[in-house]
Amino acid sequence: MSCRHHTLPVVPRQEAPASIPQEVHKHLREISGRKMTCEEAQELITALVDNELSGLERSSIEGHLKECPRCRTTYQEEMALKRDIRRAGTTLSAPAALRQRILSDRRLFPERGRKTEGWAWLVWPARLASRPAFVAALLVLVIVPALYLMRPAPQPISLTALDTHDRILRGDISLIRAESQEELRAQLHRSVEGRFAPMGYDLSMMNLRPVAGVVQDVKGRKILVTVYEGGGLTLTCYTFQGSEKDSPASAALFFDPEKKTNFYTFSRNGVNGVLHREGGVICILVSKMPMQDLLDLARSKSRPS
Repeated sequence: MSCRHHTLPVVPRQEAPASIPQEVHKHLREISGRKMTCEEAQELITALVDNELSGLERSSIEGHLKECPRCRTTYQEEMALKRDIRRAGTTLSAPAALRQRILSDRRLFPERGRKTEGWAWLVWPARLASRPAFVAALLVLVIVPALYLMRPAPQPISLTALDTHDRILRGDISLIRAESQEELRAQLHRSVEGRFAPMGYDLSMMNLRPVAGVVQDVKGRKILVTVYEGGGLTLTCYTFQGSEKDSPASAALFFDPEKKTNFYTFSRNGVNGVLHREGGVICILVSKMPMQDLLDLARSKSRPS
């Protein structure tokens, strides 16, 4: 299977005898004229659960079960186990191809009323030989979806922006320096072969000026980062191609009716972020300034949709 799943090894099939062994015929003739023992009943209970017995066989085992509470309990437990396994197999969310492959395997889920080709599938010791394949298939149905659900969801770019802001403040990221905002904007624009350009906001009214930039690659997506500084404050502006789905699931939504634009606000560890879309480009402003001030700034600089 592609992407998330690995190809499963094929479980070798154990061939069943083509005909009923003569010793089984003899054994049935012996017990047909007398009461069945518990040991003999145990060999047929699984076949009864799977609806694989002939009329004579069914009559003999059912007669014994009526008189033997211990064997009747074993039969009831096997019936309950089979119901639980089949219920689990039909409700668990496994990959479609894998689920169909397992549920269509008649070695594991025999058709109702289907007769097996030989008695090796009916007697208790031989049926145990097929249990490893059955258990392996059941484990796949249970474990594969569980592991898939337990995998941590990938962090959205918007939250990556908060982490990047912290790393820039600590000096952990090498930045591109330029003599002017125009030169910095041009360098960032060239780094993505002109596909899109950084927002290039003029934040001089807040005494913030672009001093550096960096190009990030997050899972194959290019992000242009412009770093503003001034008055003891640092603000980072992230520009990349995307959609509003790049906002965190927990983000708060604010709709600006004048500009007909959605703004998504989110924060972590004292760092605030505001995301909005302009055409096919996403802009995220990140800073430790109060959230309301950051939202007002994003609204004032955004272009109407």
